[in-house]
Amino acid sequence: MAQNEKHSVLHSSNDTLDKEQLLLLALAILQRTFPPASHPSDVKPSISEPIFGSYHVVFPLTFDNGLRWAVKIPVNGTESEWNELSAKALSSEANTMRLLKHETTIPLPDVLDFSSTTDNTIGCPYILMTFISGMPLYKVWFGHRFNNTSPDIIRARRVRALEGIASAMEQLDKFIFQTGGCPVFKDNEDQPTIGSLRRVDHKAILDRWFIHRDPSDDPIYVESAAYSDPKLRYTFMLDLHPENNPIPQGLAMLLHQLISWIPEPQGNGPFVLAHPDFDIQNFIVSEEGELLSIIDWGGVAAEPQSLGNRGYPGWLTRDWDPAMYGYKESMEDGVEPEGVWEDSPDCLAYYRGIYNAIITRHKCEINSCRMSLITENLAIAAENPPQRNPILKKLVHEAWAATGEEDELDYLDVARSFVDGEVNGEVMDKLKKGFYILLSKEGL
Repeated sequence: MAQNEKHSVLHSSNDTLDKEQLLLLALAILQRTFPPASHPSDVKPSISEPIFGSYHVVFPLTFDNGLRWAVKIPVNGTESEWNELSAKALSSEANTMRLLKHETTIPLPDVLDFSSTTDNTIGCPYILMTFISGMPLYKVWFGHRFNNTSPDIIRARRVRALEGIASAMEQLDKFIFQTGGCPVFKDNEDQPTIGSLRRVDHKAILDRWFIHRDPSDDPIYVESAAYSDPKLRYTFMLDLHPENNPIPQGLAMLLHQLISWIPEPQGNGPFVLAHPDFDIQNFIVSEEGELLSIIDWGGVAAEPQSLGNRGYPGWLTRDWDPAMYGYKESMEDGVEPEGVWEDSPDCLAYYRGIYNAIITRHKCEINSCRMSLITENLAIAAENPPQRNPILKKLVHEAWAATGEEDELDYLDVARSFVDGEVNGEVMDKLKKGFYILLSKEGL
């Protein structure tokens, strides 16, 4: 998050959050949750510097006996911006974390208390949870860039982290649903039902900035109804924002076509619980790479199996999202990047092979892990217009090359053919063949 965005979020949080009441709330929960003998009667908490996420801010709480908690507050957690959709999302996040804590051994914070309303003592919605000490996985994964750790040690730590992550994700197999959407928890029911899901509307945010010239960085959310057709998970945003110009129209039609070819693993049901942001910033590990916690479950959902719990972690597929991938060969010589450190395409393919081998130890109908290299990037292309063209260009190129055709196939020519109503059936048959090869191809 950029510095000016941090100031904006912090200003909003300071305006909304009653910090004195937060300290009193923490004390009350300490007394309610833990026996008096476990802590001094005069123990007091203090609030540390905030930690920023894309859609929330976390205030660490430290008691003077060393106990550490954290309160997570949504950036839109003000009386004027908070609504029922966001309240439902926060309740789902907190209750899903409690469910996973109770029914799995997935490491994650304990939810001590939460409120999905602004009508409480601290003045904003919150989740109060235990603080997990450890290192961000990014720092361990790229330890050779930060402290010259040897390659052999880095590899061992990386594999250890991937083993822990795969073990955690496998445990989500038990949470199977017949519809996709947001887990909804009702009183006196052990398992959630599925309701409508809050999703970030990236296209609306871009329109606000570049069409309406509004510099606001507040999130824009939209409600997506629960769905029984897995393809609606991919196409919802495409259909919400139909394109008006010919080439973008054709690209959207091409994207629809590719999505329609995705085979859906059924397992025990078409939808499975999955982490909403399965990327490197949401894993806390030890110095040796042991998984200590998976954080930020905001937006947790029942997802199609093709986008579910057995896919690749996000940072292992960055080379297939060209608009976001910033690798340069100079990084191998220790030249510090302007953004984040990246692995080379060969290195990413190597660790994808390791993760795939771990997560597919038990035979399954379709290798949804290997397939996720394609499906996850199709989902990104559908939701994020700036990434759509580069992803489609790469996918069409790779699928066409997989058929053994020597001539290039221009993805823009394919898009034009959709708009003009002149789609070449033979070309599409070959493209479909190459697409299916990519879904199961080893070594990608």
